[in-house]
Amino acid sequence: MKIILTNDDGFDHPGIKALYKELNKKHEIFLIGPDQNRSGFSSAITFLTPLKHKKYSDNIFSLNGTPVDCVKVARNLLCPFEPDIVLSGINPGPNLGSDAILSGTVGAALEGRDLKYPSISVSVASFEIDDFSFAAKFIGKVLGELKNLEIDNFQILNINVPDHRESPNPKIKITKTFLNEEEYESNLEVSDRKNLEDGFISISPIKIDMHSKSQNNIVEEWSKKF
Repeated sequence: MKIILTNDDGFDHPGIKALYKELNKKHEIFLIGPDQNRSGFSSAITFLTPLKHKKYSDNIFSLNGTPVDCVKVARNLLCPFEPDIVLSGINPGPNLGSDAILSGTVGAALEGRDLKYPSISVSVASFEIDDFSFAAKFIGKVLGELKNLEIDNFQILNINVPDHRESPNPKIKITKTFLNEEEYESNLEVSDRKNLEDGFISISPIKIDMHSKSQNNIVEEWSKKF
């Protein structure tokens, strides 16, 4: 598989290094990450400052931009191959619920939502962890089975892995990401946050959809009043 690998914590962060080390055994990797921590940048792009990249070795670069900038520059300028997937992470600390839309990790994966396979954002449920090998090996298994996953176009997978020191043999739950607290409280059994707290690996399919069919008629009727 041909992979653009990025993150929001910086190109030299231990999380992205662990993924590169694990996946480079079987896959073709182009690594490009921000030159400094860009956590919380969501899908932001840079347009007021010139973007500059730095090459460290073949297919390993940093960029003075956001995670989404990294994906755009890779796809449009630097990456020598057409990628099958964008892989973003590994992020220290989970990306769940409404936090997912603020996350640079998730934002970078969403920028690869039109590729052959659903792009992936991956996080670990610990801000202090320094050993990302467990999550990296799990992502290796996911990639090995991705060809058997048939889901709608423009979906990504947001994966949150528990701290393996607390949950050494976690099972997988397919979960939902709720942006509002009321929905979360009403759907605990399928929510990403609750299942991760319970020690499961949470995998949430995510799609950006700007259409609200159920509300269109209401807004249309409302608009006739002025």
